[in-house]
Amino acid sequence: MFSAATHSTNLNLRFQPSRLFQSPLVPGTWAILAPVGLQNHAPQLCWINDASLACVWMAGGQEGTAGMSIYMSILREGKTKWSRAKLISQDNTRSEQNPLLYVTPNNKVNLLHTAQHSRDISDSSWRDTGSTFSMQWTALIRWQILNNSGAKWSKATDLLDTPAFCRNPPYRLPDSTLLLPIYRSLETGGAFGSDYSEVVHLDSNGAPTGNIYPVPNSTGRVHGSIVSSFDGKFLIQFFRSRMADKVYRSLGSEDGSIWSTPEATTLPNNNSSIQAIRLLSGRLAVIFNRFSYSRDQPSEPVWGEAHWPRTRWPLSIALSEDDGISWPWIFDLDTGNGYAGVANWHLNGQLAYPTMLEGLPGELHIAYSWAGRAAIRYVSIHESQVMGDSSFT
Repeated sequence: MFSAATHSTNLNLRFQPSRLFQSPLVPGTWAILAPVGLQNHAPQLCWINDASLACVWMAGGQEGTAGMSIYMSILREGKTKWSRAKLISQDNTRSEQNPLLYVTPNNKVNLLHTAQHSRDISDSSWRDTGSTFSMQWTALIRWQILNNSGAKWSKATDLLDTPAFCRNPPYRLPDSTLLLPIYRSLETGGAFGSDYSEVVHLDSNGAPTGNIYPVPNSTGRVHGSIVSSFDGKFLIQFFRSRMADKVYRSLGSEDGSIWSTPEATTLPNNNSSIQAIRLLSGRLAVIFNRFSYSRDQPSEPVWGEAHWPRTRWPLSIALSEDDGISWPWIFDLDTGNGYAGVANWHLNGQLAYPTMLEGLPGELHIAYSWAGRAAIRYVSIHESQVMGDSSFT
């Protein structure tokens, strides 16, 4: 008998962090961005110009502790790897989280992220008060601007006067003003079950206009992601559910000032982040974890309740041609390490907080927290691969 490994070609020796790879066993083009902390989480992608794709994420020791900061790496046209990540946030006394980038019509790159008070990692007093370790209810949304010429970031300011959380980038209206989905994270309710969503109207430069639009009956529906309807006559917002049951969907007026009560879609949700985008093909795409909490559903939701299944896999993409009513195409982009048994369930590293956008027509660019926040993984695949066409590499 013999070992096949003795004479095999070890492709692991060719691996380099942040370098772009293709493999016959893995769809599309991918990279593992070089980690900059023990935790690397909540990435967001943004085309800062036609030749530069940026990725921002939070990294540090642990979510909710000081020193959790925002980093940015860029993949430039013609390059074979992502650039070295640079620290771009400015307050190391707070836990800086959930970054997002967007470009305004004046050609400025805008960064938004949350910055909350933090606890010492050894502080266990919160257990005696019925609270949680994270102090999300103290978070402010910080705003800073970068000229596309590459100058320094402006000094960070508070976008709003009151605490709030963000996750997905703003939606641009036809008049170039913006709609930023936010949610209010509350200490009450246990495990953030009382969180609820709103939409902040920003002017074309990214500054708040003072208009904040409620999403009615949105308790437990957070991480809103806004897209246009296929015909452009109304807006649609998709939400993560604190009940870990389904992805939820709300319809909005054309200007985003009025929203309907969110209703469950057929897509499962595990109380983890999702994102929706409208593709150039006209199809609607959602990236999410295809898993929900397994239990007997009550006839009515229990407001203020939250469930936290640890399962954040597989990571999947769903496509719809009817504005999210049905999802006939679902593709599991990453299934983790494949562990399913009760004894080794914990070995399947979580795949979480995905971000997705389109580049060339049909080309999807994706990033997510990989292997339990060990690093950020980037993948680029074609829309046709989600629909079963294997001719794309």
